[in-house]
Amino acid sequence: MKMELCMRRASDRILTISNILSFTRAALSIPLVWALETDRMSAVLIMILLAVVSDFLDGFLARHAHAITDVGKILDPLADKFILLAVMIFLIFDPERQFPIYFFLLLGLRDIMLSIIATYLMNRRAEIFQSNLAGKWFMSVTALAMILYVLKFTEPGFWFLLVATVLMLVSWYLYLKRYSKYLKALPGA
Repeated sequence: MKMELCMRRASDRILTISNILSFTRAALSIPLVWALETDRMSAVLIMILLAVVSDFLDGFLARHAHAITDVGKILDPLADKFILLAVMIFLIFDPERQFPIYFFLLLGLRDIMLSIIATYLMNRRAEIFQSNLAGKWFMSVTALAMILYVLKFTEPGFWFLLVATVLMLVSWYLYLKRYSKYLKALPGA
């Protein structure tokens, strides 16, 4: 039993510092929405800063400690989505901020489509895919736009959201292009 645990590959591990940071970031979505609802802006900004720092740290630590795990490849973007969607839903229903619902719907369509294809490929190839660079830029610009909306700077937030929309479409295309290549390479395709 002990020998079996020692022989596990690094990519199979679950409890790593990076994954714990991702779990913590996902859990931040609940107090973050509470702070938004109760208009505690200093707490909101601190939690957003913690989320951004933990997002940077989990990737940095995973790469430098050679602890990139299959769980982390799924958990890291999922944690980002938890926070993103929690804040986005709050902003959509807040009459002062008037966050555009088109972005939420487009993001939902993109994520559902890509998740279905990625899940299929994971089952067929036993491989978990990492995010692409355009997707990382998309998340960063979206986070900036949402911070501007949170702070009620809706006009500049809207312009950043337009840039984020373009990056979303670019990353969507790049994911589909990569997945198409993998689908064609499957046996029997």
